[in-house]
Amino acid sequence: MMTNYRIYRRKQEIGKRINQLHNIEQLAIGILDTGTPEQLREALDWYVREMNYSLHVVTQEGRFDMLAMQQEFKDVTFLVFATHAFTGEKINAVANECQANLFLIVRSDLLLVKFDGTFLFSAMSEGEHPAAFGAVIANANREIIPCLRIPRLTGRELDPDSDFPSPDPSVIRSTLYPVFCLGLYDRALFQRLRGFDEEIHSEYWQALDWGVRCHLYGYDLALNSNLLMQVPDRESVIEDRSEVQGFTRCYTKALSVQQIRGKNVAKRYKGYFDKEVYNDEVKKRMIWLQKRDFNTLCSQWPKENA
Repeated sequence: MMTNYRIYRRKQEIGKRINQLHNIEQLAIGILDTGTPEQLREALDWYVREMNYSLHVVTQEGRFDMLAMQQEFKDVTFLVFATHAFTGEKINAVANECQANLFLIVRSDLLLVKFDGTFLFSAMSEGEHPAAFGAVIANANREIIPCLRIPRLTGRELDPDSDFPSPDPSVIRSTLYPVFCLGLYDRALFQRLRGFDEEIHSEYWQALDWGVRCHLYGYDLALNSNLLMQVPDRESVIEDRSEVQGFTRCYTKALSVQQIRGKNVAKRYKGYFDKEVYNDEVKKRMIWLQKRDFNTLCSQWPKENA
């Protein structure tokens, strides 16, 4: 498989890989290099000290001296993209390269305020566990933002509604997709669902596309305050929902299968439409795999989440 990144493996991994070929780790952490080089160093110092798991940094060539960084952080694997990559492509790389049952996606310019491993690992080990736990997000003032997403169609527009997550750490609520793609993922399930669509050039549309696909295929996505991240330097934390290259792929996959008398039927959506996706994805794959259509997803959404 062609990749757009080089792998600089952690030093201890090179010697241990042969012995650990059949040993799957419980958790890997993917750190997206989204701040300054100094923020990345501070984040790595913290994660090396506080989170004793396999660490993967996703960055781009030219951001810093790679050899010096490897010397400074010997237990970290670096995935270095040659050119700009969108968030979904970076997360796909983490899923491809880590050897773990679960992987956590964080960012170097965010703080991981709470990660209750006992609660989250237990929830992800249950038979009907969610495909992922999205992160609850707080702003610079430590205020929780409305990061729970609810499926909604306004006219012909995909227009997810927003709500606040429950502050009760024992309450798990459903969410449509992980905001900013931040969260704890089941790696095998993520890859079975074919990860993020790299032909979509937007973090928001990639997250929405993947989340809708999860729900249409019969899986849940969860939100719970035991996974909490803070944006320390922004009071206003909003998504960029601009229509960009590839966003019609999300529409086509989300809205081109309708259930009629319990049977999936492919019907060309009369709004935004991508013919190639309709022929290659919807008619050949999604029509056989979907457990519900988008209208059913909206009508059956748990009332406490509405």
